[in-house]
Amino acid sequence: MSAEDFTDLAGRLADTARTIVREGRDRLAMEIKSDGSPVTAIDKAVEGAIRDILAKEASDHGILGEEYGSIGLDREFVWVIDPVDGTKQFAAGLPGFGVLVALCQNGRPVLGIIEQPLTGERTIGLASGGCWLNGQPVTTSDRETLAGAVAGLSGPDAFDEAHIGGFERLRRATRWNLFDTGCLGYASVARGAIDLALNGNNLDAFDICALVPVIEGAGGRISDWTGAPLTLASEGAILAAASAPLHDAALALLNDG
Repeated sequence: MSAEDFTDLAGRLADTARTIVREGRDRLAMEIKSDGSPVTAIDKAVEGAIRDILAKEASDHGILGEEYGSIGLDREFVWVIDPVDGTKQFAAGLPGFGVLVALCQNGRPVLGIIEQPLTGERTIGLASGGCWLNGQPVTTSDRETLAGAVAGLSGPDAFDEAHIGGFERLRRATRWNLFDTGCLGYASVARGAIDLALNGNNLDAFDICALVPVIEGAGGRISDWTGAPLTLASEGAILAAASAPLHDAALALLNDG
């Protein structure tokens, strides 16, 4: 089986997440986890519901989720779930968040969904080719030069001492910037609205995996800051670009320290 065989299931997982977020958004109760990051009851409810569906319909698959850990990471297919990517924005009543659902095959992200439950915007990508926003095909801008590029960047607090210099160089080299775009910035790269998306070293696999098929399916490039491909084992700083030349130029600038 291939990723395409699981697009309907992935869509139903996103449907479930959308319903829970919309119905529960007015009943937020935020906690602080041991690592200092926030979590809400909605995070837990979304991931729990998705896991219940997968237990019934894909019981031979592995799962990696932000809230409830992992099972079966050595299996051919592993689902990766970030139930609310951008919990701080979500808890603050801001719309800059999404639900991330990914499917990895032999450790490689092959299907990804970036779901914005409130607006109903759903971006689905396949690493083998193709990306769709609410069923309509989308592609990257194909921009090749930094001088004309629009970049979606994490805020400066997301970059440690080893990465803040690259962040500043890229910020100054691009035409204009948007900050704290989160996962929705990668969806914007995929549909050609912006040209670059950059995150610092505070990401884990559940933040990353869904972004990969979306960017690659739309014709863009995505990697870590060394240019290495992103996998189920990836963590840390990442870069997405609308084209290979733009990706190369941005990587060179990030590492020109």
